[in-house]
This record gives sequence, C-alpha cells and structure tokens, in this order.
Amino acid sequence: MNKDSDVSSSRSAPGFSSLQHFALLTVTVGSLLLLILLFDIPTAIALILSGCMAMALSLLWGIPWSRLEKDLLSGIQAMLIPILILMCVGMMVGVWILSGTIPAMVTLGLESLSPAWFLVAACLSCSLMSVMAGTSWGTLSTIGIALMGVAQGIGIPPAYAAGAIITGTFFGDKLSPLSDTTVMASAVCGVNIASHIRHMLYSTLPAYLIALAVYAWLGHGVSVSATGTPEQTQIIIATLGEHFSANPLTFLPPLVVFGCILLKKPVLPAFVIGILSAAVIAVVLQGATLADIGQAMDSGYNAKTGVAMVDEMLSRGGLQAMMSTVAVLIAAALLGAPFKSAGTLDAAIAMLNRKHASRRQVLGSAMGLHSLAFLLTGSYYVTFSLLGPLLRPLVENTGTPAKNLSRILEDTGTTLSPLVPWGVTGAFTAATLGVATAEFLPYAILCYGAIIFSLLFVITGLGLGHERKPSHPQRTSERAPERTLERTLEQRPDPGR
Repeated sequence: MNKDSDVSSSRSAPGFSSLQHFALLTVTVGSLLLLILLFDIPTAIALILSGCMAMALSLLWGIPWSRLEKDLLSGIQAMLIPILILMCVGMMVGVWILSGTIPAMVTLGLESLSPAWFLVAACLSCSLMSVMAGTSWGTLSTIGIALMGVAQGIGIPPAYAAGAIITGTFFGDKLSPLSDTTVMASAVCGVNIASHIRHMLYSTLPAYLIALAVYAWLGHGVSVSATGTPEQTQIIIATLGEHFSANPLTFLPPLVVFGCILLKKPVLPAFVIGILSAAVIAVVLQGATLADIGQAMDSGYNAKTGVAMVDEMLSRGGLQAMMSTVAVLIAAALLGAPFKSAGTLDAAIAMLNRKHASRRQVLGSAMGLHSLAFLLTGSYYVTFSLLGPLLRPLVENTGTPAKNLSRILEDTGTTLSPLVPWGVTGAFTAATLGVATAEFLPYAILCYGAIIFSLLFVITGLGLGHERKPSHPQRTSERAPERTLERTLEQRPDPGR
C-alpha cells in the first residue's frame, strides 16, 4: 500500500457496532481496575497493559495502526505542557527548601496553627487563595506544600491534610471567575459565567460545608493524640532556625509566583521565575553553591539536621521525584488513543440523540458520559470542549436550562480531577502533596460529595430550574456527533490551571 492510501485509510475508522464499543470499554476499564485494585500493579504499568489490550482489539476489528499511532502521538503532545509544569514543580520544591522558603513557611504555620483547627484552617486558606488566583495547580504547589509540612510537624496524618487542602483548593477553583475551568464550562454551554457560578453552589456548597464539619471533628480527635506535642513542635522550629537563615526575603519566591498567577501570566514561566528567584536567595542567604542548587533541582533537597522528623519533612522535591508521574501521564495517552480512533464516545452521544429521552435521562446520561470521558482522557479541556457543544442541544431540547449541563461538567470534571491518578491534575496533585490518591480520597470530601449532590438533583428534579419551551423543537441533527475526539485533542492541553 502506498503512502497516500495509507493516510486515507487512517482517516476513516470502521463503523463499530454498539456491542464492539461496549466490549472495548468493558475490557479496557475492567482490566485497568482489576490490575490496580486486585493485583496492586503500579498505575503506569496497568495503564500500559490495558491500553495495549484496547489497541489489540481495535487492530483486530479493523482500525489501521497508522490511525492509532496518530491518535497516540496527539495524546502525548497534549500532555507535554503539563509534563513540563510537573518537572518545574519538582525542581521548584527542591530549590525552595534549599533557599529556606519552605522552612520559613512551615515555621510560620507551626507558630500560628493548632492541631484541633488545622484542617479547617488549611481548607479555608486554600479556598481563599484559589478563589483569588483561579488556579488549583498554583495553590497546591505553594501554600499546599507548606501546609503539608506544617501537618507533619504538629502530628496531623498526611491523608487528612491532603484531603482538606484538596477540598479547599478545588472549591475555590470551581467558584472563581478567574478559573479556566469555570470560564470554559460556562462558555461551551452558552451560559453566563455569573449564572454558572451561582448554579454550582447547589452541589458544591453542601459538600463543602459537610467537609468543614468533618475536618473540625477529625481535627479535635487528632489534637488529643497528636504526635506533634508542643515540645516536639519547638524542637522542629529551633532546628529549622538553626539550619536556615531567617529573613523576610525567603517569602519572595511564592509571592512572585502568586503575583504572576494573579496577573494571569502563563504558569510555566511563573514557575521558572519562582525557581530562579529561590536559587538567588539560596546563594545569598543560605550560602548555597551552584552544585547545591543543581543537586536540589535534580534529586531534591537532602536534609541532614540530625532530627529525624525534620529530615523526613525536608528531604523531598527534585526532577527525579516527578519521573514516575510523567510515566503515568504518557501511559494515560496510550490508554486513550484506541477510544479516539474508534469514536466510542461519539457513538454513545449519537445513540442518546436518537432517543426521545426525558431531561432526567439526558442529564443522567451526561453525567455518566462525561465521567467516562474524563476517566479515559484525564483532561477537562478535552472533555469540556468535546461533550459540552454536543450535549447542549440535547439538554435544551428537553426544556432544561443549559446551566445544569455546565454544572455537571464541573462536578464530574473539575472536582473529579484530583481523584483520577492517571489524569493530568490527579497525577500532579498526588506528586505535589506526596500522598497517594487512594490515601487522601476518603478525606477529599468535596471531590465526590459534589458529584453525589449533583446526581441527587438530577434524580429528584430539584434545583434544575423551571422548564421552558425548547428554542429548537426539531430534534438535533444526527450529524452533530460526527465531530470526533481526535479533533478536540488537537486543542491546547491543560496549562497547569
């Protein structure tokens, strides 16, 4: 076969039957869950094995390798910017410890926070920063890292602390008019951003208030048996003061990064500036050499204070620490490629479009489809831009306001993202906070609580708004679902929020 005919064949996927689409989903998702949950296979390896099984089925059913390869490369390309940001965060953490920035932030937290109210304070402070800056990645990689250090110092379990930080971060990110997910979800559904934010309160606020109550209860329970006694806390503060020069300039790197984010500058250059400013402070204030800086950027900071708790707290960061997470992101692209080539999601939307479904069925299907799409792609930029425009006519044809769809996209996208370990945001969250997804999942209450409340509103019909006469009584054209996931993946990837 010549080159032209190969390219032509790669552009036209065979028409899979509904049974084949279902089998592809069942085999891939089932094997992935089985490998991770039952056999305890590392996530990256499980993704690769499940992706290979999906590719084998796709090849067996007639999809040419050239098409699968093209979709695989486009998926990897979409991961490049998040991978670079992840690498920058690893280097930034190492240099921020070397410069005394993180030790200074930890000291401040130890002096001002008590175990009883730490979880509530962490959640509220992350909410405030995330609302102001409109970024989850920026919040996690600055105040989130410092709060994890404080939690260790006062005896708060890391899973508790990570859950509270994540709840606060993504509550603020969802409700901030500066957030890219908030802007995009409202835009693809044609909803005014203020209406979109107000409507999200139906599912987001109850879950958030429940989370705060749980954190207050957990905090008071921990305060009784916390390992971080006042004496140990003073030892940590004294040790940090002994090994790092105390100076207000050590707070400059996070302030610079936060300022760049507030000014809506790209995240990647902002993190680079954070690294460079910390490197200068490390040389000037801490007496670090260029070799020390390079070592901290590559393999992280290696603490040798003589105090085991402090050494454990500070020995982290570095480029190498992020490589396993980078492998997960690349493996996730391998998993998603067969579904793009097969058009599985498009087929599901086309099937829904042919049915005279009620608004409960349409909204319920929208929740299921978007959750599935997010699990397969790990990127809300892909799922928002793909499913938003396709599902909007179906929702409106039932007489349901489109703000319900925009809320569903955020509930099953933005708040779900930290819980998907192979997704871009999920991998970043676990790597940055240093806590595995399975460990913090029960305590990241907002992430699943908002989905539960959203589903309750769909089932009961409460909070959906008044039904109105559809603006387009005709059924949506069956040509709409022909827009494929392949085209959507060519859009810009997650820029680190």
